[in-house]
Amino acid sequence: MSGMIGQRIKELRTKKGITQEELGRKIGITAQGVSKWERGTSPDAELLPKIAELLGVSVDSLFGEHRSLSTDEAIIKELGMMPEEEAFKRAFELCWAIEMGLTGKNTLKDKFTPDILDTLKDENGSGIYSKLIFDSGIVSARLSTDGKYIFFMPEPQDGLDRYLGDMENAAALFGLLSDKNALLILKYLYGRKNTPVSLSKISIKTGIEKTTALNCLNRLCEKGLTECTEIDTESCIIKSYTYSREATMIPLLIYAKEMRCENILHFVGLYKRNKPLLSGE
Repeated sequence: MSGMIGQRIKELRTKKGITQEELGRKIGITAQGVSKWERGTSPDAELLPKIAELLGVSVDSLFGEHRSLSTDEAIIKELGMMPEEEAFKRAFELCWAIEMGLTGKNTLKDKFTPDILDTLKDENGSGIYSKLIFDSGIVSARLSTDGKYIFFMPEPQDGLDRYLGDMENAAALFGLLSDKNALLILKYLYGRKNTPVSLSKISIKTGIEKTTALNCLNRLCEKGLTECTEIDTESCIIKSYTYSREATMIPLLIYAKEMRCENILHFVGLYKRNKPLLSGE
């Protein structure tokens, strides 16, 4: 049985392109230890779950039951074992692979790899984007070296209208965001660690008169974009403000910049939609 486990480890390790040194380092043993397993000895039982995770299989599979982890299980385990920065980079690569797959053009997968994306530079500052607009949903991605994102939205059976909500409330929100002072306050708060700050300091840092700043903050709090905390001192109650921890404005502001671009370069673009974006009702 032990020899079979060793053979299976070698088979899986080789298939994934992992050296004995790399596997040993991640498990906490020497390369010589891995080599001994593959020549017939057996790993300690407590190491088997870690070995299985690194090789992307179940523990049962190490014993010859060839049930590989499902794709979602493998991704969860892979990202969960990575440092945060490395995990985000890998997650973007996976999202981009999904987008390439949705094009239905296998010839694109080698032409537009993550490594190629890292070399893209936009000379005029307008941005390099990918857009896929299908009846089944929308995918939008920014690919420039100065910033990347991917937005993926499968379309519900009853259409995209359900995402929009009440148009009156949406108009009120955009009315607030049309106030430059409100945007300046949000930018200042987002530029800080999320610790409470007083109205006076907000006024000083943004150059907005106190009464005007207070009015903007009240409206931002009403819309859930900022939060107000009251501190009861011996002499008075002081109000302080932070941005909402959800930071929902960041994606919206990024999209607002994209909408202002005059010369968008669609690196990969497909429009295959045969129905309206909204019902129109």
